[in-house]
Amino acid sequence: MTASTDYSPRGPLHHEVNPHQHNNTNTDESNTQHDENQTSKIPLRIAILLNSYRSPHISSIRDSYTRCFTSLSQSPTCRFDPKLSFFYPADNFYCCPQGPHNNDQDGCNGSESDDASLSSDCSNELLRGSDDSESSDGGPGSKARAKARSRRINEFLPDPADFDLIVIGGGNADPRKRHAWILRVHEFIRQTRREWPRKKMVGVCWGHQTLGMVMGSGEVGEMGRPELGVTDSKLTPAGLRFFNDRINNRGQRPPSASPSPSPSSTTSTSASTAEKDKGENNEKKSSLRLHQHHRRQLVSTPPNFHQLLANNECLLSDDNSVLTFQGHPEKDAKAAKLKIRDAARWWGWDLNDQKVVEEVKELMEREHDGDWVWERVLEWVWEGVKEEGEKRELEWKL
Repeated sequence: MTASTDYSPRGPLHHEVNPHQHNNTNTDESNTQHDENQTSKIPLRIAILLNSYRSPHISSIRDSYTRCFTSLSQSPTCRFDPKLSFFYPADNFYCCPQGPHNNDQDGCNGSESDDASLSSDCSNELLRGSDDSESSDGGPGSKARAKARSRRINEFLPDPADFDLIVIGGGNADPRKRHAWILRVHEFIRQTRREWPRKKMVGVCWGHQTLGMVMGSGEVGEMGRPELGVTDSKLTPAGLRFFNDRINNRGQRPPSASPSPSPSSTTSTSASTAEKDKGENNEKKSSLRLHQHHRRQLVSTPPNFHQLLANNECLLSDDNSVLTFQGHPEKDAKAAKLKIRDAARWWGWDLNDQKVVEEVKELMEREHDGDWVWERVLEWVWEGVKEEGEKRELEWKL
């Protein structure tokens, strides 16, 4: 770990993690071998925005990303060495010139149950944006004020110049709300798209919905039945082409997506299990399995986006620069079980019944394609971005 591992609701503002250093070993020999394996890999700098307000699980959410990318960095099939930096815009935000809000002030609570609206001053300050043009009053200093707004909007958010990929992660607030920190994330996305149009961006769950709204006027709506646990999502023809050989070789999985054999398992038993898994997986080449945890969804496909998974569950922009997932490719069973009580809150299931609890756990312990999907995402980061009017062919076609 290259940075602080402690987290409190108001700090740290962000920190960095080297995933391949996450699993410490006890021998110099194994450390040396691991370092040699990393030397041939391509470093990728990844900024991850964790958009949960006052969540008691924020450290666990962060750790699920770290475990996922640790597994990837150690996989012989992955040619990248990801370096992660985490940012917490919901818990560390400035929206007014006088400085940070008190977390108990009206309009600053980002919880899903809070309907408090922003003060007009805060809302207008952010919505005016960060362009460098003269303000409507035309008076002296208006350019300086615009720059000051830009600095406030981007404080505690990543500098796109420092990263190869920006991930807009999950959140615990309705993305349609006009809370100050949500508007600030919206403006960060717009500003990044204006100033860094070739920068790759990924949206996960809340980030998927937010990017759909901000970039493409996508509509977010409530679901009749929320989703929880690992589900199968149907790949569209474009999705099959995008994920191509990842689907065809589904039996060969990254370590964290494969069931771990017990210490007493024999080699023959493990091999038999692997063959069974491979056979099962090859029967489902038309879908992806991802963790889900959401009660809202994009109900329309934003303009200039293509569906890679049915029902707008995975989208890719026309220019190949933005990729979004309604599911959670970073999540594993350990992280999913932190929200097991949502089965009672969303579905009305009785968690006092042990059989019901085991059924929910089974949904969360299903084999999934998360690490495997992230490996494709990292390859995608390395692909080109189509500029307007450009005829250059991408590495794959819609």
